[in-house]
Amino acid sequence: MKKHILWIAFLLCFSLAGCSWKQSAQTEKKILTLAVFESESQLAASKLLQWVNLYNANQSEVTIEVINYLERNEDAQEALKQIKLEISVGKGPDMIHFGRQYSPLDASSGMLADLYPMIENDASFKKRDIYYNILASFETEGCLYVFVPSYRIDTYTTVDRRLSELESMDMEQLMDAYRMLDEGSILFPGETKKAVFGMLCYGNLGNYVDWGKGTCRFDSDSFKKLLQFANQFPLNLNMTDANSAKEIFAEGRALLYPVSIDNVYGTARVRTLYGKTPAYIGYPFDSGNGNLAAVADIAIGIGSNSQYKDEAWEFLKSMVDREFQDSVERGLPLRISSLEQKLEASIKAEYDSKGEKIVKEQLIFDGEAPVNIYEISEEDAETLKAVIRKIEFSMAADSNLYSIVLEEADYLFYDGRNIDSVADIIQNRASVYISEKK
Repeated sequence: MKKHILWIAFLLCFSLAGCSWKQSAQTEKKILTLAVFESESQLAASKLLQWVNLYNANQSEVTIEVINYLERNEDAQEALKQIKLEISVGKGPDMIHFGRQYSPLDASSGMLADLYPMIENDASFKKRDIYYNILASFETEGCLYVFVPSYRIDTYTTVDRRLSELESMDMEQLMDAYRMLDEGSILFPGETKKAVFGMLCYGNLGNYVDWGKGTCRFDSDSFKKLLQFANQFPLNLNMTDANSAKEIFAEGRALLYPVSIDNVYGTARVRTLYGKTPAYIGYPFDSGNGNLAAVADIAIGIGSNSQYKDEAWEFLKSMVDREFQDSVERGLPLRISSLEQKLEASIKAEYDSKGEKIVKEQLIFDGEAPVNIYEISEEDAETLKAVIRKIEFSMAADSNLYSIVLEEADYLFYDGRNIDSVADIIQNRASVYISEKK
């Protein structure tokens, strides 16, 4: 009888121990919050939500919960203010998705953690597998605050011999080349005071703003030269039906051609327009190459107050995996092998059931018949890769700051105030805006 009781006690003890082990194994998942501030249609078009769902399905220890701050606020700027307020009191989301609204001012305002230490301490993150220079181009004052897994290229091309022989150009070289243009040649179609000024500022704000320190120098001699250069163009555009923008570029009568490359057919479009491969001179920078990377879809950072920085980094890092990168549709993939795969496919012509070539891309100008592109050449592919490898900087354009600069320049273009006075007005208003954002 005693043996029977002891045996039952033993079984009961073993059973209880087993239950205890199961409960400890079934630990609760860590919930990481991901802040977004985009409309439902924008989110639906992005790969981010799809990837979050797939990532969650494959994880046993973490779950990413998406919180759309537009549901609580009227617009994206108000949403950002809400996130900054939360972070200032020690809270805030684990990750923040900025998308195309990304601004270096927001990134360097204390909202985000620097990703560089995580990259350097992660032996599994292979820089050689990606165009690391593209990722690093989004650096702000020595820190990398956002992870950009796909991108587009913003640049200017030229066939003018004075510029095409240069690796890059500054404002002095641009102005010299423009002064020496033949009669009938132009800077680019649509050259008005505002258009020229807007074009130059779009890629050049980083020349006049220290994003990290929160200072600007729109009253500098360099910026005044930009104002002076733009002011020599007409106030309004006089275009006739005889003017063909496509012919102006094809005939080499435009000094610069604005180019935005968001897929592997970009360099083929440009070559088709010119009839040959031009020089990708980029924006006029005081130093460095003027070809710029820009956010195509996703720009995501880790919240500075997050308790799960390591787990958040694992999610960010997952977006350079082949599965994600091979499926990139908006912009160019960061992973080298994924880009090579897309280039290889674009070089090969495809045919429909009738044996006719399938149109893969078109060169389109308003009011003119589109030019079909059926495949790219080996030269197009090599040109694209060469441009990518040269990129040092990103399109660091805060949209609100850009609007302020363009708005205040009207005092010069429409009211005829002197350049020094207008530069001071821009400097004062920009300084106030930047200090408020910091």
